[in-house]
Amino acid sequence: MDAVTLRGRKEGFELNIDAGADFDQALVALAELLNKIRLEQPQLGSNQIELELTTGRRLLNDAQKQALATVFEQFPEFNVTSIQSEVMTIEQVEIDRRENSIHVEPNVLRSGQEVNYVGDVLFVGNLHQGAMLKATGSIFVLGEVAGIVHAGFPDNAEAVVAGDLSHALQLRIADAVEILDHQKTPFTAQSVSFINDLHVIDYGELTDLKQINPKLYRKMKEQ
Repeated sequence: MDAVTLRGRKEGFELNIDAGADFDQALVALAELLNKIRLEQPQLGSNQIELELTTGRRLLNDAQKQALATVFEQFPEFNVTSIQSEVMTIEQVEIDRRENSIHVEPNVLRSGQEVNYVGDVLFVGNLHQGAMLKATGSIFVLGEVAGIVHAGFPDNAEAVVAGDLSHALQLRIADAVEILDHQKTPFTAQSVSFINDLHVIDYGELTDLKQINPKLYRKMKEQ
């Protein structure tokens, strides 16, 4: 297999560096390929080609990224829009684990306290007025809530808040905020709050979750 291959895509071109090739030799092959394209298509000077660079199961370190950048500095008619790898760093794995796990919060959160989570939260504690529980994912309420719950922070409009918010003063999902009117919207343990198609907070029942948020429904079925 060639150390470097180029193939056309709808959005531009994909440039692949074979993970099994010697990296220094791949850089030489890359320069030769880019130079060949330049010679065959001299009109490229005014029409920049966008490239998505893929490295398969090779994760580039900082020195290798810098070496790549040095090669492309010689060919300004090419623009690398992204570098994709099939390998994840330990930091990326940890972020993915946190985003896809359900955290349990059993504590009493008093006025002035704010607790933040990456991912979904099962709240079984007591949230006093003036306290805030914030999560990038959904919030499932089994405890007492009198403060503010903010699901989908900062812009995850697919998040929901499930459970009884009968004593909560305010609800936030993504960038939407609702001052709760409990006479207008009575809550039960089966209530679910979500962002509707008009991007405003709406309310339903957990039995309708499959229709409200199919992605979350499948995720819960897999837990």
